[in-house]
Amino acid sequence: MNINRTASISSYTFAAKRSVRDLETEEQFSKEINEKKAAPLTAENSSNIWQELAQKYDVTHTTFDNLKEMSTLLYESGEISLKEHAVLTFDFDRATESIQMEAAGVPAQFTMHTTKTDSAGNRNWIEEFQGRSDRAFKHGNLIGYHTYHGVISILQRLQP
Repeated sequence: MNINRTASISSYTFAAKRSVRDLETEEQFSKEINEKKAAPLTAENSSNIWQELAQKYDVTHTTFDNLKEMSTLLYESGEISLKEHAVLTFDFDRATESIQMEAAGVPAQFTMHTTKTDSAGNRNWIEEFQGRSDRAFKHGNLIGYHTYHGVISILQRLQP
């Protein structure tokens, strides 16, 4: 092997990042976090939205619109995360319609749901999400399995 040339290596210089810190905001944020950690969870500072929703709705016999309303109220009150809200309100009917329109050969009776509704559109949402969880596990989707179990816990908390 005959090496008769050397490659020139360009040198790159990176400018140091300059940041302006707002110490007053940082201190206020830290203070709020510490106060929340120190505050004991009592009936006075805990939300009663769970009881209100449990009295108004039956999660074992309600429509998707009611499920969306419950989820929205829980999310807006800070009781559930955005991810949990998204999972609860993902519209499997619209997704099913989209698949049927876009994919060739999908039968008309195809559905993404695991349970059936009654004639009024009511569904047992605990059983539905348990079916979704089982299906996710069967297909090796452990993240979906875990996510659906979290949603089942939320729905069980809404039972009277």
